[in-house]
Amino acid sequence: MYLHDRNPRRHPQIRRALWIALAAILIMETTMADEPRAEAPVLPRVAAKLAAGEPVTVVLYGDSISEVGRSATWFGGASEATANWGAVLVGLLGDAYPKSRITVKHYGIGGQNSYEGLGRLDGLGPLAPDLVLVAFGANDCGYHYLLPEETGLALKTLVTGIRGRYQADVVLVGSGGDDPEQPQFRHLAETLAATAAVAAETGVPYVDTRSPILAATDNGRKWADFHTMAGNCHPNDAGHRLWAQAAFAVIQRALQNAPAATTAP
Repeated sequence: MYLHDRNPRRHPQIRRALWIALAAILIMETTMADEPRAEAPVLPRVAAKLAAGEPVTVVLYGDSISEVGRSATWFGGASEATANWGAVLVGLLGDAYPKSRITVKHYGIGGQNSYEGLGRLDGLGPLAPDLVLVAFGANDCGYHYLLPEETGLALKTLVTGIRGRYQADVVLVGSGGDDPEQPQFRHLAETLAATAAVAAETGVPYVDTRSPILAATDNGRKWADFHTMAGNCHPNDAGHRLWAQAAFAVIQRALQNAPAATTAP
């Protein structure tokens, strides 16, 4: 089962070409403001706010796995909102940094690939993010598939756009992928490699969710133990906890490597 597309387009090649042109323009607009400093912390905004005991807003920017609040019954595959990976992640961060009030906001729409997510970059501003976890990829490999290089360009534009426009920290989250026992995704490995490459190029942390899922499911043999059903890419409560734990480990490592003295931007 794929992440369902609610608004399919009739001309995907034309749409894709327009997105590529838009992405190139956005990268040129934001790259100058987004040049990394050699000794800057990887997550400077979050590090400064946590050091000062200030509140931190985390935003999940992605597809239906991160979608909570748009429906009274959908929580990304989890049984309730508090079991979604965003809420679990914020709980882990809150335990690690009790002086700051850490909250999560969901900016996920089911069925969207990374280019469609890029199309709502302007809507991120009202959420006032401090940390944005960009989590696309399933639809890029599934129903609304993109070539891996197209996914990479969209993600690079999102990273530079988020940092340049909103001065928020960014973490890229790779797709958990589909069931190895019932594979349906296209070029998953190449899309994950493109996502990791963008993270390295832009200097943001990368969360590998695929490896812990494969390990926990015995390479798919226990897929239904961590997903809503066999063959489905949506994590259940146990799967969402795996996502959250993987993200927390990456964020914690980035924060622990930050310089001791930082100031909020």
